[in-house]
Parts: sequence; C-alpha cells; structure tokens
Amino acid sequence: MTSQDSVVEPATGVDDAVPETTEPAPPGTEPALAGAAPAEPDVAQRLAELTAALTAVQQELRSADERAASRERIIDRLHEENQKLRAGERRLVLMPVLTDLQRLRNDLLRQAATVPPEMAGERVAQLLESYAHSVELTLERGGVAPVRPRTGEPFDGTRHRPTDVVEAPEPAADGRIAAVLADGYEETFSGRVLTPATVRVHRWIEPTEEPHA
Repeated sequence: MTSQDSVVEPATGVDDAVPETTEPAPPGTEPALAGAAPAEPDVAQRLAELTAALTAVQQELRSADERAASRERIIDRLHEENQKLRAGERRLVLMPVLTDLQRLRNDLLRQAATVPPEMAGERVAQLLESYAHSVELTLERGGVAPVRPRTGEPFDGTRHRPTDVVEAPEPAADGRIAAVLADGYEETFSGRVLTPATVRVHRWIEPTEEPHA
C-alpha cells in the first residue's frame, strides 16, 4: 500500500453539511399552498340569513299595522259612545223645555179653535200676552231670562243692538234709548247676554243757524 493510497480526502458531500437553524413561522402566517384558492363565504347561508331578517321585518310591520287598526277601532267606538252620551244628556236637559213647548202648542191650538168671532182686539192682546208669559216661564226653566231695557237709559253696546237712530229732543238725551223694539235674553246664572235687545237710539244734532237775509 503506497503513501498515496493512505491519504483520506475530506468529505465534500451535501449530506455531510451542517443544517442551518431556522425560526418557526408565527401562527397565522403559514404560506398558502400552491394552487389553493382563497376561502369564499357561503352564499346560500348569507341568503338564508337575509331572508330570515326580511321575514322578521315584514312580521313586525304586519303586527304594527294590526295594532294601529285596533287602536283606530277603539277610538271610533269611544267616539260613538261619547256621541250617544252627549245626545242623551241633551235630551235630559231639553226634556222639560220640550214638554212645556208641547203643552203651549196644544193650548194655542185649543184657543184658536174656540176664539169667538166677536172677541175684541184688547181681549186677543191679553190672551197673547198670557201665552208669552208661559213661554217666559219655559225659558226660565232652561236658564234663560228675557231682559227689556227701559226707554231713556244709556245705550250699552254689549247689551243692546241699535237698528235706527232718531233725533234727540235735547242734548241730555244723546246716546240714550229712544224705543225698545225687541227684548234681549241673558243667562240667569251668569248674567251673560245671549241675545241683545233691539233698540232705537237718540242722537243729538246741533241746530244749524239760518243765514240772515
């Protein structure tokens, strides 16, 4: 064996190389596999969720409409009952007055059928005044009283309605009632004027001096 054969050559193969130490990749950063497509959302599941949400909204709207319709029915029923109660109250309040008016009408018809042809005008006037008094009592039962102002008292625009102006005989009569054409009416419990009395009012007019010839 020669000295040339005893020399050992150093190994130069790849398998004998010392492997390099590498750090592990952090979680979630693994490289994607070659040729793998990115994950896509489940379209069918999303459609099902949207359909369920729309159905829930439709049901809520339908329930709201039913509640609104129910409230409208309740309001209509309460309004109808209120109208009936008001009508009943009006009948109760007006019943005494209506009864008196019925009685007065029957009296007028009975008297009209029995008035003798020879009845004097004064007797007819007295008969009509008696019926006017009956109507006055009926009005008082309803809380209304007739008011007749006196001739010569001052004109009051809140209680009197002027229909004509007549010349005053003297300056002191200016703005005073000259004549009463119709009575007024007021509430008995408050004194509030319901219908003003119809009157004529005096107005003083200064005489004009005639020019001397």
